[in-house]
Amino acid sequence: MRAGKLNNKAEIFIPATAQNSFGEVESTFVCLGVFACSATTKPRRESTTDESSVSKTEFDLRFRYYAALASLPRSAYIILNGLTLEINSVANVQLNNREIQMICEERS
Repeated sequence: MRAGKLNNKAEIFIPATAQNSFGEVESTFVCLGVFACSATTKPRRESTTDESSVSKTEFDLRFRYYAALASLPRSAYIILNGLTLEINSVANVQLNNREIQMICEERS
């Protein structure tokens, strides 16, 4: 992967728990970090209801390999250029620990 292709900044959030002042457990999300990535979009699905049609766009994000990105929790999400993306899959490209590919959809 070339460094010139990593022209987007993706902020990744993972779930965490903390206790409040009453001792109750609260679920929150904390920032894992900001990572450089390349992003491409692909129109994938279109669904129609009685009065409207919804088109979903799939985002293909490519990162350098980081162990933290290879084992993200299921409920983690990404903010990329103001869009909140839900992670559908994470793959270690060619299993050589050089590149991580994430397939995401915009969260609404």
